[in-house]
Amino acid sequence: MGVWNADLRGQMKGNFMPGHRLLILILTVLVLPTIAFAQGAGVTPDGEKGRLHKVVTGDTLWDITDTYLGTPWIWPSIWKENDDISNPHRIYPGDLIWITEGRMRKVTAEEAVELLAMQESGMGPSDVPAAAEGMSSGDEDLEPPDPFAALDLGSTAVERTLLYPGLHRYSFVSEDEYRASGAVLGSHNEQYWSSQGQRTIVSIGEGSAHIGDSFTIYRVRKRVRHPKTSEPLGYFVQVLGRAEIAELHPESAYALILDSYVEVEPGDRMIPYAELPMEFKQNHNNDPIDGHVIAVQPYRQYIGEGDVVILNRGVEDGVVTGREFVVYRPGKEVRDPVTTAKVLVPDDILGRIFILRSSPETAVALVRQSATEIQIGESFRQMP
Repeated sequence: MGVWNADLRGQMKGNFMPGHRLLILILTVLVLPTIAFAQGAGVTPDGEKGRLHKVVTGDTLWDITDTYLGTPWIWPSIWKENDDISNPHRIYPGDLIWITEGRMRKVTAEEAVELLAMQESGMGPSDVPAAAEGMSSGDEDLEPPDPFAALDLGSTAVERTLLYPGLHRYSFVSEDEYRASGAVLGSHNEQYWSSQGQRTIVSIGEGSAHIGDSFTIYRVRKRVRHPKTSEPLGYFVQVLGRAEIAELHPESAYALILDSYVEVEPGDRMIPYAELPMEFKQNHNNDPIDGHVIAVQPYRQYIGEGDVVILNRGVEDGVVTGREFVVYRPGKEVRDPVTTAKVLVPDDILGRIFILRSSPETAVALVRQSATEIQIGESFRQMP
């Protein structure tokens, strides 16, 4: 059941002072990723454009506002309280919500059909496609009309996509990738640092690359080990930029730095460049799986919403890009002070994570929601 009060962030963030809203809204738009749904677009009879969202299990007004309007903080001010609904703040799977820039409101199935019918063609309510004809709210013998019938006539299935442009900042390199990577050696000049537009010498020679090949430059920030066996799993790294091989020699090469986010120094590493995605489609695989957070962003003991973590599960375990998981602390037995009997308390749900990148044994995940700080060693499992 999608209820505002059940949202993990509701209790934590609902008490900000009004004076902070402008700053928070700006930071939310600039920093936090958003979720986009391929839902139905429509137009009201007076020409107002909007989108129709069909509530699914787990939806909240916070998430829906964040999805369509780019920030979750304004939902109370634009939520229209329908007179015929006893508690408009409660939403349930199957509810239909019409969303414009200025307001959100629940609509009936009949209204939804009309709104979806008036899309690019500019049709009016009387021009509803044949698939929606005969849907009368007064006919109790008929099944509730499908407000997405207009979409079924020619559109694709609903897809949920996470937009996250920050994967280039921090990433994860496996032990094998690290051993196979080259290194920045510096230059013949006195300068120690290199930056965009400059040349540097790298330990990549003939047979290892071709002129024009691109490489990602990164700096190791933290070695990651298995929390129980201490086996090395890889490295949490900071991506510094991109370089292109300009001149090859037997044991080294000149590389031109095409992009740099910070200065590049001798000792920084290089691996073949791969375009980092900014859009990640949700994977609905719900196969049972559990694991642990084994690393957080460097120099941080605790992390929260918008941060990145490393998991001790990867493709071999079914942890693939697009899957979502719950982060939790397992419940334990405590003694009832009245009966003295041992009672198992429920798990403490800390937040949700979304897989951005997965290698055979590990994965990089984004913390989408957090009710409290998340730290190394926390458990995760599939979404309920």
